[in-house]
Amino acid sequence: MIGRNGAVLRIKGSGKNLRLRLHAGRSRDEPLASVRECCSAATALDKAMGEAIRNAVANGHTWAEVGRALSLPAVESADEALAAYASRHEWSSRRFWGLTTD
Repeated sequence: MIGRNGAVLRIKGSGKNLRLRLHAGRSRDEPLASVRECCSAATALDKAMGEAIRNAVANGHTWAEVGRALSLPAVESADEALAAYASRHEWSSRRFWGLTTD
């Protein structure tokens, strides 16, 4: 997919092998365009995740089941699931942004 701002993101693979790749090219000349494109993609993924979770809960799945689908430690409520998911997301963001040494 070519973004409006010159950045190019491509989805590759499926299932556990799904990857979103930033395509080299114009994005090297416009690094902030790449940041904006990735931010837009992250927002779209958050929206899709919310829809999928609401659908699972509406179809009778428990928060413990949702937590397992998200690969979270044992959770029993929406608040526990959100807190565990947010904590994991913060850790991975720090790691990928180069803000942690581990």
